[in-house]
Amino acid sequence: MNTISLLIGLKNNVEYSKTCYHSIRENYPDAEIVFVSYGSSDGTNEWLDSLKDENLVHFFSPDEKTLSDTYNKAIEISTKEYVCFLHNDMVIGRNFLGELENALSKHNLVYYKVVEPPIFAADKRLWKEIQDFGSDFDSFQFNDFFQFENQQEKQEGNYTEDVSFFLAAKKEVLRKVNGLDPLFKPMFCEDDDLILRLRMSGEKTFVCPNAMVYHFVSKTSRFSEEFQDKTQKIEENSLRNFIRKWGFMNQSKTKKKLKYGLILENPNHKAVRALEIFADHIYSDYAAESYISDEQPKTLFDLNEKFKGKNDEVLDDVIIRFDARKLSEKNMQSFRNLADSIDEKKNSERSFFQKVFGKQNHFKSNNLRIEVLKDASYERELIQRK
Repeated sequence: MNTISLLIGLKNNVEYSKTCYHSIRENYPDAEIVFVSYGSSDGTNEWLDSLKDENLVHFFSPDEKTLSDTYNKAIEISTKEYVCFLHNDMVIGRNFLGELENALSKHNLVYYKVVEPPIFAADKRLWKEIQDFGSDFDSFQFNDFFQFENQQEKQEGNYTEDVSFFLAAKKEVLRKVNGLDPLFKPMFCEDDDLILRLRMSGEKTFVCPNAMVYHFVSKTSRFSEEFQDKTQKIEENSLRNFIRKWGFMNQSKTKKKLKYGLILENPNHKAVRALEIFADHIYSDYAAESYISDEQPKTLFDLNEKFKGKNDEVLDDVIIRFDARKLSEKNMQSFRNLADSIDEKKNSERSFFQKVFGKQNHFKSNNLRIEVLKDASYERELIQRK
C-alpha cells in the first residue's frame, strides 16, 4: 500500500547511512525514506544532496539539534499517513513494511520486533529478541537474517507496557502530542517521555512481532566515536530533566505530576544537586548562584525561578521538610518514590493518619516530613508538548 514513511535521523557516521540506505532500497525501491541531518560534518549532507531518488525526502542543517528535533523535523516533512522511527544502524526485514501496514490498520501505535546481538541481553523486552547475525554491516549475515525472518511462525502480537523508540504510528497521533520533547539534549529519555504522553492521551502500545529489523545497537549513538565518552553524563542529565518535568521516575506506579515545595534545612551543594530535580521550589537560605551557573546550561527549566528564600511564602501543593545533613540513599529513595508514597498514604485508612500524626494529610517517609495541602495533579497539562 506504500503508506509508511521511514524516518531516519543522521549525525555523522556517513558510511552507516549509505549502507543502511542501499539495504532498504534493495528490498523497498518505492518506500519513502526521510533523512534528517543536523550538525553533521563528515560529508553526510553532501551525500544526501547527491542522491537522485524520487522517493527520498531529506533535510540537513549545520545547526546542532537534539534527537527529538531531528525526528520532529522528519515527521514534519514526511508525506505518508504513517511514520516509522528507524536508526541508520539497522537492517529491515523483507516482510517488514507489509506486516507493519497490516498492524497499523488496526492499531495507532505499534512497536516492531528488534533482533539484536547479545550486548544488552539481560534487558528483556516483549519487542526484542537476541540473535547474533553480526555486529556491524561488514560482518552482517544478510541471508541468514532474512532466512531467520521467513522461518518465524506468524504471531498475533500483544499489547505491552514496555517503552520503545522503535515504533510506527499514525502521524496524527504524534502530532496531537506535538511530537518529541527537545528537553532531552542531545538524546535519551525522549522515548520514555513520548510514550508516557501518548498513553496519557489514551493510546495503547501494540507489539507486532512479525515486522522485524536487525539492530547493531547504538553504533551511531552511545557507542559511536562522537558520543562514547559522553554517554554516561548524557544519560544522567536526561534522567534529571525527566524528573524535573514529571516529578517521578518512569518506573513509578503512580504517574501523577504533583507540585512540590521543599523546605530544606542546613542546605549544602551536595544535597541541593541531589534534591533540586524533585522540587518545583526550594525554600532555604542556600546561596544558589554557583549551582545555577553550573546546572542551567544542562536544562531548559529556569533554575532561578526554582530557588526561594527561607521565609518566602510556600505556594506549592505538597510541602516536604528535610534536613540536608540527613541525606542518604534511604532518604533519596523516599524522594524517588514521592508520588507512589503520597498515593498510597492517601488511600490508607483515615484512622492511621489521625492516630500517628493527628492529621490525615501529614506523614513521614524516612526523614522526610510531608504535608499534602492540596489534592491535585497536573500531568494532563504535559501531554501536549509546549
